[in-house]
Amino acid sequence: MVLCFDIGNTEIDVAVFEKDVLVKYFNIPYQKEQSCWTYLGGILKALKANDIKPEEVEGSILCSVVANSTQGVYEAMEIAFSHKPVLFENNPEITDIDIKTDDPGEVGLDIIAGCMTVKEKYTLPAVVVDMGTGTTLTAMDKDGSIMGVSIVPGILIALQALNARTGLPIDESLTAPAKVIGTNTADSIASGVVFGNAFMMDGMISAFEKEMGTQCNVYCTGGGSKYVMPFCQHPHIINENLLLEGLYIYYKNHKGI
Repeated sequence: MVLCFDIGNTEIDVAVFEKDVLVKYFNIPYQKEQSCWTYLGGILKALKANDIKPEEVEGSILCSVVANSTQGVYEAMEIAFSHKPVLFENNPEITDIDIKTDDPGEVGLDIIAGCMTVKEKYTLPAVVVDMGTGTTLTAMDKDGSIMGVSIVPGILIALQALNARTGLPIDESLTAPAKVIGTNTADSIASGVVFGNAFMMDGMISAFEKEMGTQCNVYCTGGGSKYVMPFCQHPHIINENLLLEGLYIYYKNHKGI
């Protein structure tokens, strides 16, 4: 059993792999900048809730985009599982991803992990969409290299900013209204959030294809993708575990298995 941990901005996502199959997925709520003992308590509680015995975990990997929580969670995992977890890093020898941006070190580890899954499982060239705290679009060429990224404020961030600046009520369920033209405040906001983001994605994907000089396959992940992407005109595949599957690929590459 291998556990893959991804520290996001609001929670820790965990995937459980057995014999190369993702058999379970769960979240661990957390607060940033806590001690390893606080994180250890949360991890052990989550393991118990999901019927996972720490001694049955033969390996683990940690990916983090939250620098001030990385060490604490890593140490907590080390104590919980009695082994050193693999730490996901931007190492081309392990990721097998060539990054052709101005500064490859700027590319988020979560983006690289998702691209690893795309290169391993899907058809290239591609645009990889991740609709999480921020919405990212990543261009991958026919060889699986990362050409560049576009970053858009995330859907919930935009909604929360609208509420903070205007006082308008917001619905974070991301439910699409029946029509684009809203006839009340709730539907008007929902239209802008869901349809507006969908049409924006269509425009951005088309712009990516024009600059790349080729038609691209589109792969999507992140919490907002299942609400927004069905309204896009571009054909696409949604894989909510794109990043976590990439962590497992990295783990196997790191271990040489």
